[in-house]
Amino acid sequence: MSSPPSRSHYSIGEVVSLLGDEHPDLTISKIRFLENEGLIEPERTPSGYRRFYQGDVERLRWILTQQRDHQMPLKVIRRKIQEWGAVSASEPAGGADRVDESGPVPRSADGSSAVEGSVSLTTAELSAAANASAELIGALARFGLIRGRETATGTVFDHEALIVARAASAFAERGVEARHLRMYKIAVERESGLYEQILAPMILRGRSEEAGAELSELVNLAETIRRSLLRRILGPRLG
Repeated sequence: MSSPPSRSHYSIGEVVSLLGDEHPDLTISKIRFLENEGLIEPERTPSGYRRFYQGDVERLRWILTQQRDHQMPLKVIRRKIQEWGAVSASEPAGGADRVDESGPVPRSADGSSAVEGSVSLTTAELSAAANASAELIGALARFGLIRGRETATGTVFDHEALIVARAASAFAERGVEARHLRMYKIAVERESGLYEQILAPMILRGRSEEAGAELSELVNLAETIRRSLLRRILGPRLG
């Protein structure tokens, strides 16, 4: 697949679309996992949105290709990225990442290597960022779908709460209340029990990186089954 056309930046959903033909198993969850592993570093806006520049897309493409074509473990990918070295934030902004035979030179398109690891939003800020009412935010917290953290100045929420709140807001526009979404929490709690059994041997042996990669794969497999079942059940009704 050719490189995406030049533009300022992309959202995480747009990145999935850009690389989808080349890597059809790519999901938003997988991108988040690679970010949590420190392999990609998209810029974060104050409201928690991720911004992927051209260099970020190319680095992600390279990582995915190494995993698919060479079965390269994440620890090896991380070591290669560390060997290439990140461009420091003191260098001029605006330069594109270089991609050569050995791989990309890791660099954010704005020249910055410092990336905000998470967001910290008050209830009002979360409500505004997610386009959700304060009542909906309260209901999501009450049903355990988001979890706040108490600080000296009040309760704050992280980027995972922002993701859930945005989705819940979209559901609310369709008449689905927060209490109806609790079924997802119940399902995930049951699902996590299965994953814990599978991952336990890796965790006990201290192979946390391998366990993280395996969890990502398990989630992707489960999502494949879920989508297939939904198509089978709802497909005939949709004609």
